[in-house]
Amino acid sequence: MKFTLSALATTATLALTAGAAQAQAVSCGGIGDAGVWIGGNPTSSDISTSEGPLSLTNQPIAANGNVVSLFSVSTAGDYRIEAQPVGSGDSVIELYSEDGTLVITDDDSGGSWASRAETALEPGNYCMLTRGFAGGSLNSDIRVGRIEHEAITTGLTGGFFGDGGGGSLFVGVDPCTNETAATPLGNGPLDGDLPNGGVSAVNTINGAPYYRFTLNSPQPISIRAENPNADPYIYVFDGDGNLIGENDDAQIGGTWSLNSRLDFTQPLQPGTYCIGMRALSNPDVPVTVSVVTYSQADALAELYATGDAAPPLDGSYPIVDLGVLPARSVRDAQISGGQATWFSMDVPEAGALVINAVEVTNSDPVIILYNDLGQEIAYNDDAGGSLNSEIVARVNAGRYLLAVRQYSDSYQGIIRIATERYVPAQ
Repeated sequence: MKFTLSALATTATLALTAGAAQAQAVSCGGIGDAGVWIGGNPTSSDISTSEGPLSLTNQPIAANGNVVSLFSVSTAGDYRIEAQPVGSGDSVIELYSEDGTLVITDDDSGGSWASRAETALEPGNYCMLTRGFAGGSLNSDIRVGRIEHEAITTGLTGGFFGDGGGGSLFVGVDPCTNETAATPLGNGPLDGDLPNGGVSAVNTINGAPYYRFTLNSPQPISIRAENPNADPYIYVFDGDGNLIGENDDAQIGGTWSLNSRLDFTQPLQPGTYCIGMRALSNPDVPVTVSVVTYSQADALAELYATGDAAPPLDGSYPIVDLGVLPARSVRDAQISGGQATWFSMDVPEAGALVINAVEVTNSDPVIILYNDLGQEIAYNDDAGGSLNSEIVARVNAGRYLLAVRQYSDSYQGIIRIATERYVPAQ
């Protein structure tokens, strides 16, 4: 049976009215306290007996918020949960059993930015939590159903995970608990290894989907998974199997990379932790997994080097001072890879500032303009259908910083930087 849009909207309305008004009997460790029955009431929310899938449509999810959908299973079997962003946004789904145990979580297995997980469920009540990736806001369609029910997401088709028919052979990742088989990282607690560069291991994701490590003292750490041909996705669980962090496509070297990285800037407390992994591309290529000390100074230096944050104007970081900008200026600079070159400039009066970064040799320029407080004013890559960049910004009198870098490490050439100032007619 296919649900029409009007039928789905009716289902959503029922769920939000009858479900919200009814006292909830499903806690899921407190997660379900604010949830609504996806079918409008407990009886209609049993997906083992429902004629078709059960859905909520166009659900608004606030920044750092979530929507919790309650449903039940009366017969053990294979079931699917999905979240399809409406318009834009990146959804993440988490499924919890009635006792609050995380059953499965997923970000992008629905295809594009949609979420989808297919898993075997035992009879009981469940809470499906839908949120935005990295705390982002979005509107999302939400659906639960049996495997034979119609899906609202396309799934990962083709390649290593797809079955060629719009579904996927594997989606989501099972939580790592004490019973989960995992490859140990290090020969014991990592506290002694972290000051000496940390620890790392190289395996395929199919060969080692989970790693386990232990800390004896609070430690700020960074966890990384590297091989863009695998497009690794990492999840970190505490000793009780609770998900405490996840990452896909970290920004490394000034560009979004298919590698993953999680920075725990606040020290992780003593205990045992587990890294769960999956590949969004090839699970049979080697992936380097490492756990190293997180350093605030190193993290800031990396942000400055990539142009993702402006360095302070105190002389502690190299900045080329252009002085007071004339009406027009042109200069060439050798810019290597993703390493940004920084320029400071003084604008003597309010008006419009035009900045162009043009390839001279082997370049794909990226430019970012900041004010003297480090607030980003403008960013550009590939203006006017070319690889060159252009910023046009209204500015006040004051000092500004400009980061100029290449789009990727494959470019090592010369970039011509031109500035023009315009002031209002008197």
